[in-house]
Amino acid sequence: MQKKMIFFDIDGTLVNDQKNIPESTKLAIKELKKNGHEVAIATGRNLFMAQNIVDELEMDHYIVCNGAAGYLHNKLVYENPLDHSQLEKLIKVADLNNHDLIYETPETLRRRNEEADVSITTAMKSVGYGVPKYDRDFYLHNSLVQCLLFYREDEKQFYESGQFSKFRFVRWHDSGVDVLPHDGSKANTVIRVALENGFNIEDTIAFGDGLNDLEMIEKVGTGVAMGNALESVKLRADKVTKSCNEDGIYIALKELGLI
Repeated sequence: MQKKMIFFDIDGTLVNDQKNIPESTKLAIKELKKNGHEVAIATGRNLFMAQNIVDELEMDHYIVCNGAAGYLHNKLVYENPLDHSQLEKLIKVADLNNHDLIYETPETLRRRNEEADVSITTAMKSVGYGVPKYDRDFYLHNSLVQCLLFYREDEKQFYESGQFSKFRFVRWHDSGVDVLPHDGSKANTVIRVALENGFNIEDTIAFGDGLNDLEMIEKVGTGVAMGNALESVKLRADKVTKSCNEDGIYIALKELGLI
Protein backbone atom coordinates (compact mmCIF):
# COMPACT_ATOMS: atom_id res chain seq x y z
CA MET A 1 0.00 0.00 0.00
CA GLN A 2 1.30 3.46 -0.93
CA LYS A 3 1.82 5.44 2.27
CA LYS A 4 -0.23 8.62 2.62
CA MET A 5 -0.10 11.81 4.67
CA ILE A 6 -3.57 12.68 5.93
CA PHE A 7 -4.54 16.12 7.26
CA PHE A 8 -7.58 16.74 9.48
CA ASP A 9 -9.38 19.95 10.33
CA ILE A 10 -10.59 20.05 13.95
CA ASP A 11 -13.94 21.82 14.36
CA GLY A 12 -16.69 20.06 12.46
CA THR A 13 -14.25 17.35 11.38
CA LEU A 14 -12.19 15.68 14.12
CA VAL A 15 -14.63 16.83 16.80
CA ASN A 16 -18.39 16.50 16.74
CA ASP A 17 -21.02 19.06 17.67
CA GLN A 18 -20.33 18.35 21.36
CA LYS A 19 -16.63 19.18 20.78
CA ASN A 20 -15.63 15.58 21.49
CA ILE A 21 -13.56 13.25 19.32
CA PRO A 22 -15.76 10.24 18.38
CA GLU A 23 -14.41 6.86 19.41
CA SER A 24 -14.51 5.77 15.77
CA THR A 25 -12.20 8.65 14.85
CA LYS A 26 -9.73 7.76 17.59
CA LEU A 27 -9.70 4.17 16.32
CA ALA A 28 -9.22 5.35 12.75
CA ILE A 29 -6.22 7.52 13.66
CA LYS A 30 -4.60 4.60 15.54
CA GLU A 31 -5.13 2.29 12.57
CA LEU A 32 -3.69 4.84 10.15
CA LYS A 33 -0.52 5.06 12.23
CA LYS A 34 -0.35 1.27 12.57
CA ASN A 35 -0.57 0.97 8.80
CA GLY A 36 2.39 3.33 8.36
CA HIS A 37 0.58 6.48 7.26
CA GLU A 38 1.43 9.94 8.60
CA VAL A 39 -1.37 11.95 10.21
CA ALA A 40 -1.54 15.68 10.90
CA ILE A 41 -3.90 18.39 12.07
CA ALA A 42 -4.67 21.43 9.89
CA THR A 43 -6.75 23.89 11.88
CA GLY A 44 -7.71 27.52 12.18
CA ARG A 45 -7.02 27.28 15.91
CA ASN A 46 -3.63 28.23 17.26
CA LEU A 47 -1.61 25.63 19.14
CA PHE A 48 -2.93 26.69 22.54
CA MET A 49 -6.49 25.99 21.39
CA ALA A 50 -5.52 22.82 19.54
CA GLN A 51 -3.20 21.33 22.17
CA ASN A 52 -5.80 19.10 23.81
CA ILE A 53 -6.62 17.49 20.45
CA VAL A 54 -2.93 17.17 19.54
CA ASP A 55 -2.28 15.43 22.87
CA GLU A 56 -5.35 13.18 22.80
CA LEU A 57 -4.54 11.89 19.31
CA GLU A 58 -0.76 11.90 19.89
CA MET A 59 -0.09 13.97 16.78
CA ASP A 60 3.49 14.82 15.78
CA HIS A 61 2.56 17.16 12.92
CA TYR A 62 0.16 20.09 13.07
CA ILE A 63 -0.65 23.16 11.03
CA VAL A 64 -2.26 25.94 13.05
CA CYS A 65 -3.62 29.46 12.52
CA ASN A 66 -4.96 28.50 9.07
CA GLY A 67 -1.51 27.66 7.80
CA ALA A 68 0.34 30.64 9.23
CA ALA A 69 2.45 28.23 11.31
CA GLY A 70 3.45 24.62 10.68
CA TYR A 71 4.98 22.04 13.00
CA LEU A 72 6.71 18.89 11.77
CA HIS A 73 7.80 16.29 14.32
CA ASN A 74 6.66 18.74 17.03
CA LYS A 75 9.05 21.46 15.84
CA LEU A 76 8.05 24.79 14.30
CA VAL A 77 9.26 24.63 10.69
CA TYR A 78 7.28 27.45 9.11
CA GLU A 79 5.86 30.78 10.24
CA ASN A 80 4.18 33.52 8.19
CA PRO A 81 3.66 36.71 10.23
CA LEU A 82 1.11 39.43 9.53
CA ASP A 83 2.42 42.64 8.00
CA HIS A 84 2.86 45.01 10.95
CA SER A 85 2.04 48.28 9.17
CA GLN A 86 -1.27 46.95 7.87
CA LEU A 87 -1.95 45.39 11.26
CA GLU A 88 -1.73 48.82 12.86
CA LYS A 89 -4.16 50.17 10.26
CA LEU A 90 -6.53 47.24 10.88
CA ILE A 91 -6.51 47.89 14.63
CA LYS A 92 -7.42 51.54 14.07
CA VAL A 93 -10.38 50.58 11.87
CA ALA A 94 -11.53 47.96 14.37
CA ASP A 95 -11.33 50.46 17.23
CA LEU A 96 -13.22 53.07 15.22
CA ASN A 97 -16.07 50.61 14.56
CA ASN A 98 -16.08 49.03 18.03
CA HIS A 99 -15.13 45.62 16.69
CA ASP A 100 -13.40 43.27 19.10
CA LEU A 101 -10.10 41.72 18.08
CA ILE A 102 -7.95 38.83 19.32
CA TYR A 103 -4.19 38.73 18.69
CA GLU A 104 -2.62 35.36 17.87
CA THR A 105 0.90 33.99 17.86
CA PRO A 106 1.24 30.26 17.09
CA GLU A 107 0.91 29.50 20.81
CA THR A 108 -0.79 32.47 22.50
CA LEU A 109 -4.05 34.44 22.29
CA ARG A 110 -4.76 37.84 23.83
CA ARG A 111 -7.71 40.19 23.33
CA ARG A 112 -7.41 43.90 22.59
CA ASN A 113 -10.48 45.29 24.36
CA GLU A 114 -10.81 45.17 28.12
CA GLU A 115 -14.58 44.64 27.96
CA ALA A 116 -15.58 41.63 25.86
CA ASP A 117 -18.90 42.10 24.06
CA VAL A 118 -21.43 39.41 23.14
CA SER A 119 -20.02 38.82 19.63
CA ILE A 120 -16.60 37.71 20.84
CA THR A 121 -18.07 35.72 23.73
CA THR A 122 -20.54 33.86 21.52
CA ALA A 123 -18.07 33.15 18.75
CA MET A 124 -15.38 31.81 21.08
CA LYS A 125 -17.94 29.66 22.90
CA SER A 126 -18.86 28.08 19.56
CA VAL A 127 -15.38 26.54 19.37
CA GLY A 128 -15.37 25.51 23.01
CA TYR A 129 -13.29 28.35 24.46
CA GLY A 130 -13.77 31.40 26.59
CA VAL A 131 -12.47 34.89 25.92
CA PRO A 132 -8.64 35.18 26.10
CA LYS A 133 -6.83 37.35 28.61
CA TYR A 134 -6.68 41.10 28.03
CA ASP A 135 -3.44 42.69 26.77
CA ARG A 136 -4.11 45.74 24.62
CA ASP A 137 -0.50 46.23 23.51
CA PHE A 138 0.37 42.55 22.95
CA TYR A 139 0.91 43.16 19.22
CA LEU A 140 3.68 45.69 19.94
CA HIS A 141 5.90 43.07 21.55
CA ASN A 142 4.97 39.90 19.65
CA SER A 143 4.96 38.79 16.02
CA LEU A 144 1.39 37.86 15.10
CA VAL A 145 0.49 35.18 12.55
CA GLN A 146 -3.28 35.65 12.72
CA CYS A 147 -6.00 37.79 14.26
CA LEU A 148 -9.61 37.02 15.05
CA LEU A 149 -11.83 39.96 14.20
CA PHE A 150 -15.48 40.14 15.20
CA TYR A 151 -17.90 41.78 12.78
CA ARG A 152 -21.03 40.72 10.90
CA GLU A 153 -21.24 39.99 7.19
CA ASP A 154 -23.07 43.28 6.60
CA GLU A 155 -20.07 45.13 8.07
CA LYS A 156 -17.42 43.55 5.85
CA GLN A 157 -17.05 46.68 3.71
CA PHE A 158 -14.86 48.15 6.48
CA TYR A 159 -12.23 45.47 5.82
CA GLU A 160 -12.91 43.49 2.66
CA SER A 161 -13.12 46.16 -0.03
CA GLY A 162 -9.44 46.26 -0.92
CA GLN A 163 -8.23 48.32 2.05
CA PHE A 164 -5.92 45.55 3.29
CA SER A 165 -4.04 44.08 0.33
CA LYS A 166 -1.70 42.05 2.53
CA PHE A 167 -4.47 40.27 4.45
CA ARG A 168 -7.10 37.64 3.72
CA PHE A 169 -10.40 37.51 5.59
CA VAL A 170 -12.07 34.11 6.09
CA ARG A 171 -15.35 33.87 7.98
CA TRP A 172 -15.80 31.05 10.50
CA HIS A 173 -18.77 32.34 12.56
CA ASP A 174 -21.68 34.74 12.04
CA SER A 175 -19.66 37.35 13.91
CA GLY A 176 -16.11 35.98 13.62
CA VAL A 177 -13.48 36.26 10.87
CA ASP A 178 -9.89 35.02 10.61
CA VAL A 179 -7.38 37.65 9.46
CA LEU A 180 -4.54 35.89 7.62
CA PRO A 181 -1.48 36.86 5.59
CA HIS A 182 -2.64 37.38 1.97
CA ASP A 183 -0.57 34.41 0.81
CA GLY A 184 -1.42 32.30 3.83
CA SER A 185 -3.71 29.28 3.78
CA LYS A 186 -3.98 25.78 5.13
CA ALA A 187 -3.45 24.56 1.55
CA ASN A 188 -0.01 26.14 1.06
CA THR A 189 1.34 24.93 4.38
CA VAL A 190 -0.16 21.44 4.04
CA ILE A 191 1.70 21.03 0.73
CA ARG A 192 4.90 22.48 2.21
CA VAL A 193 4.82 20.17 5.26
CA ALA A 194 3.95 17.11 3.16
CA LEU A 195 6.81 17.72 0.73
CA GLU A 196 9.25 18.31 3.60
CA ASN A 197 8.10 14.98 5.05
CA GLY A 198 8.86 13.16 1.79
CA PHE A 199 5.33 12.85 0.36
CA ASN A 200 4.23 13.69 -3.17
CA ILE A 201 1.11 15.82 -3.53
CA GLU A 202 -0.85 12.88 -5.00
CA ASP A 203 -0.22 10.99 -1.75
CA THR A 204 -1.86 13.64 0.44
CA ILE A 205 -5.43 13.55 1.74
CA ALA A 206 -7.34 16.25 3.63
CA PHE A 207 -10.61 16.25 5.57
CA GLY A 208 -12.55 19.45 6.29
CA ASP A 209 -15.88 21.22 6.40
CA GLY A 210 -15.47 25.02 6.31
CA LEU A 211 -14.42 27.84 4.01
CA ASN A 212 -10.89 27.77 5.41
CA ASP A 213 -10.65 24.12 4.26
CA LEU A 214 -11.84 24.70 0.70
CA GLU A 215 -8.49 25.46 -0.93
CA MET A 216 -6.79 22.67 1.02
CA ILE A 217 -9.39 20.15 -0.14
CA GLU A 218 -8.85 21.30 -3.74
CA LYS A 219 -5.05 21.18 -3.72
CA VAL A 220 -4.30 17.86 -2.00
CA GLY A 221 -4.32 14.53 -3.81
CA THR A 222 -7.71 13.57 -2.36
CA GLY A 223 -10.01 16.09 -0.71
CA VAL A 224 -12.74 14.77 1.58
CA ALA A 225 -15.66 16.95 2.71
CA MET A 226 -17.57 16.02 5.83
CA GLY A 227 -21.33 15.48 5.51
CA ASN A 228 -21.82 18.63 7.59
CA ALA A 229 -19.55 20.69 5.31
CA LEU A 230 -20.71 23.79 3.50
CA GLU A 231 -22.11 23.03 0.05
CA SER A 232 -19.32 25.03 -1.59
CA VAL A 233 -16.78 22.72 0.07
CA LYS A 234 -18.65 19.56 -0.94
CA LEU A 235 -18.76 20.73 -4.55
CA ARG A 236 -14.95 21.05 -4.68
CA ALA A 237 -14.18 17.80 -2.84
CA ASP A 238 -13.21 14.50 -4.45
CA LYS A 239 -15.30 12.67 -1.89
CA VAL A 240 -18.11 13.49 0.55
CA THR A 241 -18.47 11.36 3.66
CA LYS A 242 -20.90 11.24 6.57
CA SER A 243 -20.97 14.07 9.12
CA CYS A 244 -18.70 14.55 12.12
CA ASN A 245 -21.55 13.18 14.24
CA GLU A 246 -21.94 10.02 12.13
CA ASP A 247 -18.44 8.46 12.07
CA GLY A 248 -17.62 10.29 8.84
CA ILE A 249 -13.84 10.03 9.16
CA TYR A 250 -13.83 6.31 9.93
CA ILE A 251 -16.25 5.55 7.08
CA ALA A 252 -14.25 7.55 4.52
CA LEU A 253 -10.91 5.99 5.50
CA LYS A 254 -12.46 2.53 5.25
CA GLU A 255 -13.82 3.32 1.79
CA LEU A 256 -10.41 4.67 0.74
CA GLY A 257 -8.81 1.41 1.85
CA LEU A 258 -6.46 3.05 4.34
CA ILE A 259 -7.75 1.24 7.46
